[in-house]
Amino acid sequence: MIIQEGKTKIFLSKRKKSKGPGRKQAGFYNPALELDRDICVLICQHAASLGFKKFLDALGATGIRGLRIANEVSGDIEVEINEINPASFKEIKRNAELNGLSIKLWNMDARILCLMHRYDYIDIDPYGSPAPFTFSAFNGLRRKGMAAFTATDKATLCGVYANACRRRYDAVPRRGMGMKEVGLRILIGFLVRQAAMNDYAAIPIFSYSHDHYFRVYLKMEKGARKSNDALKQIKFICWDDGWKINGEGKCAGPLWTGKILDGKLLSFIKKEADKKELGKKDEIKKLLLMLSEEKNAPPMHYETSFLCKNLKIRQPKIDLILNELKQRGFFACRTHFSHDAFKTDAPLKEIENVLLSIHDSID
Repeated sequence: MIIQEGKTKIFLSKRKKSKGPGRKQAGFYNPALELDRDICVLICQHAASLGFKKFLDALGATGIRGLRIANEVSGDIEVEINEINPASFKEIKRNAELNGLSIKLWNMDARILCLMHRYDYIDIDPYGSPAPFTFSAFNGLRRKGMAAFTATDKATLCGVYANACRRRYDAVPRRGMGMKEVGLRILIGFLVRQAAMNDYAAIPIFSYSHDHYFRVYLKMEKGARKSNDALKQIKFICWDDGWKINGEGKCAGPLWTGKILDGKLLSFIKKEADKKELGKKDEIKKLLLMLSEEKNAPPMHYETSFLCKNLKIRQPKIDLILNELKQRGFFACRTHFSHDAFKTDAPLKEIENVLLSIHDSID
């Protein structure tokens, strides 16, 4: 079977299910990540515009991510793909030939490869947690570059398997309201701390939650002082009469408390998406619209289902809540983390007053 993403085709011995990560095997292909592979092409186009030349897809599987970068990113770039599984490695060679691409392929442990060579951009897209590969990936970067990481162990980062989260990410997760954002920020915080061990400052420029995975794109720059500055954003998030940083009550972390999106990159991606042949273009535009609202929002969000359950009232429409908060002088916007959630700088008491006021006006 031949499938196509963007302008790139690959052979598949068997089509996988469309939702979830599927089962790991030779030639593993996850169709649910097509959205991110579209985004990856756009971000790599941005990297190429900055003069980045050498790109590595460290965990190739079918090679679809690296092949798409090589085939769809314009500019003077070199793409390398690595895959340790011999059967998958053969599939990548076949898929490269199918697209008429002459690129360097490696059949080895990605951690060793990253200790042998230096790249401007390294992509770590594993089956499960990226934790085993992070330290080596940061060793494989040049002084300035970019790194991208996928985590499909979302349940671990969101507190379903709290002990596993402590083992893999050295952090305490959270169940319940806000757990997806906490999980993403734990992942970012872990990556920032790992990078700092190599004297790299890692700054998230495009990070989001979608379907069964988290995805983080980092701008990397060498320097002990800069990495120290990045570490200042590593704190704890606590539920203490609302969300508080380094507060009291039930806390999660250590995690990243700074911004997770770069406004200039969002603008570039939006413009570039119109020029590219992308299968998920409409979904990307919807995601970008929401992320554009969130880019300057404070960390953590509130879920109306949780708040209204505590107040013992019916859930109002999100738009009513946002409009009322804005009329009272607060920042307020939707969030991509949940369809019934919003971000605001209003204190919890003010949010509850808004909810009760809307409830009384409707009744």
